[in-house]
Amino acid sequence: MGTMAASATVPTTQLGSLTVSRIIQGHWQLAGGHGREPFDDPSANMRNHVNAGITTFDTADIYGASQEYIGKYLSTDQPKDAVVCTKFCCFSGLDSIDRNYVRKSILASCKKLGVKQLDLVAFFWGNWGVKNYVQTGLYLKELKEEGLIKEIGVTNFDVEHLRELLDAGVPVVSNQVQYSLVDRRPENGLLEYCDRTGIKVIAFGTVAGGYLSDQYLGQPRPVQINNYSEGLYSTSIGKAGGWRLHQQLLEVLDGIAKKHGVTIANVAEQWVLQKPEVAAIIIGVRNSKHIAENVNAFSFSLDTEDNTAINTVLEKEPTPLGDIWFRERGLV
Repeated sequence: MGTMAASATVPTTQLGSLTVSRIIQGHWQLAGGHGREPFDDPSANMRNHVNAGITTFDTADIYGASQEYIGKYLSTDQPKDAVVCTKFCCFSGLDSIDRNYVRKSILASCKKLGVKQLDLVAFFWGNWGVKNYVQTGLYLKELKEEGLIKEIGVTNFDVEHLRELLDAGVPVVSNQVQYSLVDRRPENGLLEYCDRTGIKVIAFGTVAGGYLSDQYLGQPRPVQINNYSEGLYSTSIGKAGGWRLHQQLLEVLDGIAKKHGVTIANVAEQWVLQKPEVAAIIIGVRNSKHIAENVNAFSFSLDTEDNTAINTVLEKEPTPLGDIWFRERGLV
């Protein structure tokens, strides 16, 4: 790799009334099942990221004790710029979810985080065959009007079902989806819809669990899948043309990285960040060792030559099938 570029500053952007950092601390890995790499002390790790300008947190009601860990850090440090994006995830008993259930769930997240009002609640619905999602979204709208929620988002909503929420009057400001050089399904209609409606994309998986990094350049395809996220992103690579084409992509990214004095991961991050519909990217932060590298994603911009080189590889990939999360829902 070439000489590392000068240290950068993490910019901020708006999600409705919220000012968020364009890199978000992702705490999905605190839910477990994500491999053996050691975790730093959660509060110290969060503090290190906040001090580097990564002041926004991603968590969920299903991410183990992550909400409690964040709540403990917030109560101790009281960082003035912190924004917590949590989730309200509905997987089972979908036809029986009512106003009382939604309220109890939101209050439970408030308690775990130690706050009286949630900054952003991203709504996930597990089965489109159960049509209670619009009414559930309206219950969230009521809680926003009451003051328990500042802003409402969604996660892994496709265009059809996102449109239903908006048509019903649910004020959605963001959609958190997988988007990377190996998963371009948001380009199958979502980005255009977000551009027309003003909804912002929060992208996860931008470095594909590390597969879009220097670590895998010139390496054989891993034989063993060690955790859930590796399995998720390995599947994406397979759908995007397989390991041989992935190596071609990494070689192109490596050349661009050396040109700008950054890493392959930085190029992959910047490729997503340059999209005008993308507000921010989520990076898993089990420890602090990648902070300086991730911040460096803002030390450069991709020029026309860079994007042309990347597109020469992307044009060889199969056209990504389906809308958001269709594959994971068994719809394609």
